[in-house]
Amino acid sequence: MRLSQLSKLVALFLSVTLSACAAVQAERQAHEVQQQQFAQHIDIAHIYVTPDDAPAGKPYTVLGTLTYSEKINPENVADAIDAHRMNEKLKAMANAKYPDSVDAVIKAHSDVSSDGTLMTVSAQAIQFESSADREAMHHMNEGMVASPSGD
Repeated sequence: MRLSQLSKLVALFLSVTLSACAAVQAERQAHEVQQQQFAQHIDIAHIYVTPDDAPAGKPYTVLGTLTYSEKINPENVADAIDAHRMNEKLKAMANAKYPDSVDAVIKAHSDVSSDGTLMTVSAQAIQFESSADREAMHHMNEGMVASPSGD
């Protein structure tokens, strides 16, 4: 009888231990997902979109052209021409295509087809020669301090 109780206790102990390990592993995985989502949010949040050129005196490299087309629903034209939505889509495209280098999207503009059924949005993704701010954002979870003087 005593051996039976001991084996039950050992089985219970192993079961609790394995459950705890699984819970810790699940918590770690959830934390990793949160960190990846945060990094993606920061990556997209730092990209700015403008219909103009880059600021004067700030040298940059053109990474490439971004273009997408969208059918215009005659009952909901406002969705198609929503500037915020266009900017968010351009940011997401730029980040997907140039994830480690895009700083801004410039010369963003939209054209509507002559029959009014299709809108094409295009812009240029760029990287500034000095990307110190973006580099600091990427490492802010590592204890870096963003300082213009490097202190």
